[in-house]
Amino acid sequence: MSNKIALVTGASRGIGRAIAEKFLSQGYTVYGTYFKSLQPMEEIAAKYGADKFKIMGPYDFRNLSKTDKLIKDLLGVELDVLVCSAGIFIENDDFANFDLNIFNQTMNCNFYTPLLLGVKLQSNLTNNGSIIIVSSNDAFHGAYGSMSYTISKAALLSLNKCLCVNYGRRGIRVNSVSPGAINTDMNTPEQEKDAPEFTPIERIGAPQEVAETIYFLASENSGFVNGENIMIDGGYGNVSVLLKKENSRIREFKGYDYIFEYYQTMKSGDTLIHISPCADYTWIDNQEEKELLNQNIEAGKRGVIIHRILIVDEEREAEIKNNQIIKQYFSNLQSGDKMYVVKKADVIKCCPDDYQKVGLGFGVLNNKLAFVDSYSSANSIGYAVEGEKLIAPLVTAFSNILKNIESGNIKPLVVEI
Repeated sequence: MSNKIALVTGASRGIGRAIAEKFLSQGYTVYGTYFKSLQPMEEIAAKYGADKFKIMGPYDFRNLSKTDKLIKDLLGVELDVLVCSAGIFIENDDFANFDLNIFNQTMNCNFYTPLLLGVKLQSNLTNNGSIIIVSSNDAFHGAYGSMSYTISKAALLSLNKCLCVNYGRRGIRVNSVSPGAINTDMNTPEQEKDAPEFTPIERIGAPQEVAETIYFLASENSGFVNGENIMIDGGYGNVSVLLKKENSRIREFKGYDYIFEYYQTMKSGDTLIHISPCADYTWIDNQEEKELLNQNIEAGKRGVIIHRILIVDEEREAEIKNNQIIKQYFSNLQSGDKMYVVKKADVIKCCPDDYQKVGLGFGVLNNKLAFVDSYSSANSIGYAVEGEKLIAPLVTAFSNILKNIESGNIKPLVVEI
């Protein structure tokens, strides 16, 4: 546990509160500032002790005289960590509603206050201390509205670098973080509802996740990280909406119902090949998998030619060999159908290049449509692709593995029906 001291601005709510509580939980004494929300501050003090959590304020950082007051109130207080977290967001700050006074209030709180604290608290900061500035991933984009917020957060990234080069000789490291959509009371409806659609991990973040990153930047574990900005946005900043939409023309997520309907349209002579590495979500006893089995069986009875290979690792081998769904499938194989269960180690040894193409599995219907599980979403079992260039490599990989099974190079496991 630490006996160090941290100043956290905006400690009463959202990200700031999570930061304050993270440092308190690690034994820090925390000086926390607030503007209006005194009750949450009192709750924190009651939880960790008034001797550990020092309530500072109220300070309205839209007025820089209040920032100067905080600096004077901290006279003689040694700080190991300074976290500039306080910020405001004005939603209707755009070309139609531009007001320089409102713009300056945002800049005062979001940018000038961290600037003044970073410079004027230099005598408070201990050597080898740490400054962390909370910016935003909005800093990297042009704002259609809320220009003051975006501009102030972009300015913080430059401030980070300026403080870094000036404090380096004292061993004080300066870094910033840029959160994306985080679940706080500053959320807009778009952040809560739409951000998951364009965030690779399909959710918004929690304040505690930001706090953990900031604590890491303040700790010795990041001792050689200096002047850097860390994005905390679930990968959102790497997404091009245009590229995502372009890709949707050739790759579209599909659910079970879509596949059921497609199976129902298949007729005698149609073909289905399917290969699965038996991940923990495949061939499990749930309603969707049972219905998928039934649709396969019915298609086989209509004369659809179905070839299937299951690749199992050692940990799941016994479970798969005794899986009732798989046993039922084996017992309903039609003339001409093929079904094999093989060991992953054998496939890797015999067909390493083909195994790499398997991914998390795929099915190919009539060599015209493929369902690929590698990038499945929470509400689908994979994405659908069409086109010979995309499908042909999958068919080739399947055919090569099948050829090695039938030639005896890969020995299938025996499933007792």
